[in-house]
Amino acid sequence: MTRREWAASLLAAPAANAAIAKSVRLIAHRGGVVEDGRPENSPGAVQAAVDHGYWMIEVDVRRSRDGEPVLYHDGTLSKYFEEARGVDQMTWAELRQLRSKPAGKPPLHFEELCAMCAGKMRLMLDLKGQWDAAFYQRLIRHIEQAKVPGPVWSLGGPRVRPLFEGKVMVSSNRKTLQAALEAGEPVAERYFLFELGSDLDQAAVDLARRHKVAPVAAINTFRYTMAKRDEWEGPKEDIARLRRMGVTDYQVDSRYEPLFA
Repeated sequence: MTRREWAASLLAAPAANAAIAKSVRLIAHRGGVVEDGRPENSPGAVQAAVDHGYWMIEVDVRRSRDGEPVLYHDGTLSKYFEEARGVDQMTWAELRQLRSKPAGKPPLHFEELCAMCAGKMRLMLDLKGQWDAAFYQRLIRHIEQAKVPGPVWSLGGPRVRPLFEGKVMVSSNRKTLQAALEAGEPVAERYFLFELGSDLDQAAVDLARRHKVAPVAAINTFRYTMAKRDEWEGPKEDIARLRRMGVTDYQVDSRYEPLFA
């Protein structure tokens, strides 16, 4: 489907800012409602996710050269800031001098994100590196001080849970969930099941539900592109199938929000 055809198909769907159905909990992928004028992980994208009623926001966390937690997805800053270096190669003072194209804003500090989400929206953390335990514990302090609602979820699997001192729930696929069950872990307190929407099936959903673990489906454009499935029809089919199965939690690119209105 071309961009023109995809845009035309939206005319038959609810408007993107229509109320999200109360029967689902949407998690905004790549740091919010990302559209023209709102880059990934930007203040505008985060605020739009709050305004649209997203239950949770998935953000990409990196560490600056001087140890500050900063939101950015890619390894270099070239996509939005025309800067060839990465977050880890620059100090926070240097990063604050950058201005994004579009929007004209500097990268967002994790503490600023927490202030925007305080009392409103939960966090899913995608950690773009491996650091000392003190860095992870600092993230938790920012979350707690801002009174961001729980639960806090983190991608990265079981390895990251001890670094957060057990204060976050971490992702698992059906294989790691089964291993945790066999090890006798209290999985309902530690894990959520996280799989691509195209992979999540009845067997995995039933496994999660039997043990009071939330099944979460990822509906991300680039995954459909990689699988050579249509970027609109593929998600549409998967979401309809998953909703029939009773799945309520979806990590989505904001372009798919109309499918949940």
